[in-house]
Amino acid sequence: MKAFLRIIRTMAPYAGYIAFAAFFNLLTVVFSIGSIGALIPLLNIIFDTPGSDLVGAAPWKTALAERVETYRDLHGASATLVQIILLVFTIFIGKNLSRYAALWTLAPVRNGVVANFKQALHDQWIALSLRQHSKWQKGDLLTRATVDLNEIEWSMLKGMEGFVRDPLMILGTLAVLFTMSPTLTLWALAIIPISGGLIATVGKSLKRSAKEAQGLLGQNTTALEEALSNLPIIKSYAVERQISSSFAQRVREWQRTMTKVFRKRDLSSPIAEVLGVSVLLVVLYLGGQEVLTGKRLTGGELVAFILLFYQLIPAFKNVTNALYDIQKGTASAQRIFEVLDTEVPPSGVQSVVEEDWKENITLRDVRFSYDDRDVLQGLDLVIPAGKTTALVGPSGGGKSSLLYLLAGFDNPQQGSVTLGIKDLKQVNMADYRKWLGWVPQHPLLFNDGIQGNITFNAKGSEDGYKKAISAAYCDDFVSNFDGQTIGEGGSFLSGGQRQRVSIARAFYANPKLLLLDEATAALDNESEARVQQSLDALMKGRTTVVVAHRLSTIKHADQIAYLEEGRIVELGTHQQLLSRGGKYAALVNLGTLNANNGSSE
Repeated sequence: MKAFLRIIRTMAPYAGYIAFAAFFNLLTVVFSIGSIGALIPLLNIIFDTPGSDLVGAAPWKTALAERVETYRDLHGASATLVQIILLVFTIFIGKNLSRYAALWTLAPVRNGVVANFKQALHDQWIALSLRQHSKWQKGDLLTRATVDLNEIEWSMLKGMEGFVRDPLMILGTLAVLFTMSPTLTLWALAIIPISGGLIATVGKSLKRSAKEAQGLLGQNTTALEEALSNLPIIKSYAVERQISSSFAQRVREWQRTMTKVFRKRDLSSPIAEVLGVSVLLVVLYLGGQEVLTGKRLTGGELVAFILLFYQLIPAFKNVTNALYDIQKGTASAQRIFEVLDTEVPPSGVQSVVEEDWKENITLRDVRFSYDDRDVLQGLDLVIPAGKTTALVGPSGGGKSSLLYLLAGFDNPQQGSVTLGIKDLKQVNMADYRKWLGWVPQHPLLFNDGIQGNITFNAKGSEDGYKKAISAAYCDDFVSNFDGQTIGEGGSFLSGGQRQRVSIARAFYANPKLLLLDEATAALDNESEARVQQSLDALMKGRTTVVVAHRLSTIKHADQIAYLEEGRIVELGTHQQLLSRGGKYAALVNLGTLNANNGSSE
């Protein structure tokens, strides 16, 4: 119920549209009832029952009958029939025009609410920390932004349209029916408590199944995404059958759950119709008695009563379906609100200005864990301002995690990371990161043009862009993509080209703190030699932290930190560490630092 009320509150900006839609829906109800009411004199003429002398007839019925009889006496029965038929036709035109006007008015509401949710989800995703993202699978998040939002649009919002229109139809029709025959109408009302109890019972079960199905769909989406991303591995190991079998099991589980959802959802219509027809048969019997005894109803009015009552059946069915749809949509809304309600880590208030980067970055007793695994354990390190610090050591030693903390992606569970005297926990991250340049091991590119990937389409970026692509040696292929996108993740580029675009992005940012995580790993020897020159120029005079396995990248660093099991076990320059004959020297002597990428020193 809370999720439903939150959806209602999101419609507040569209109150004007909703008010107009309610007005047009009210007109639709009036025209719908009027179209059948206008048939009463038509049927009375056909059945030759005046209807003005019934015992206990409602005043409006008597007045209508007298007016029609007067017109018939003056112009004849045929002319009266023609006039009534034209009136009915006009009313039906009005009904459909008002119905379309209501739908036309509500279209911006449905699309607007969904668009707002899409924007809110997108902004929340990029605001949450990487640690918070790790609790969801990527496919599950994508399912929430697509399938769950579609469910809100087509189930909940569409259901709410019916929930506004059809109750008006029910109330208006019942009011007219009550004036025609209170006894018959009371019998008709007997359907409401029975239907309500059945709807509530099945609706709760439907909501549980729908939420479970959406979760399973998210898992399926994740599996599909992994299969597409890892296709070379699947084919190279010839494990298509195993992967297919695993996915088939997931699909079958989702299919079983969705079967429950459909069966529960489809139960609403038969329930409403069976109960409605049961009452209709009672109405036929009791109404027939009133016609035969000449009380309140003529034969034509009984037909009109039945038509009006029959109009109630789809209205009740629509309300029933709307309630089911709202329950189903609420399950999707809860999944979306789960993301939106996740608390964004607070950003500090201290600003970071250019002068701050003349200070060292200091890590004191830093302890950091990820997924219940200790990654950094009491690490101490001073990163000199304007100097280059290289991080080396075995895989899993904590090098990338250290870059992760320096980028401000997370805070250590213990200890501190400070820029001068400013603790990163207290600084404004937007201020801090505008001075940051980051080149990851695996280039992260967008399905945009090369310029968009480097400048993020910032205004007035042309000069800086040209300098960046020249410095990163991208000139030789940039012209091939004029006015074109580079594909998802830069799929239209080679590995080396993707990395050079990533490096050009760092050049364009002109950072004070440069983080390089295997920045030349994807380059061939020729490209590496060219880019290394530009990287040397970029690193000059900047605070740089580099993770690399190539000796050519490491040995000129101002200091080298050897990390093992989350601690710094050796620290010094290339020559100092070699002379100590420790673990770093062993790496160099064994050629380990050269082997990764085939470099020779």
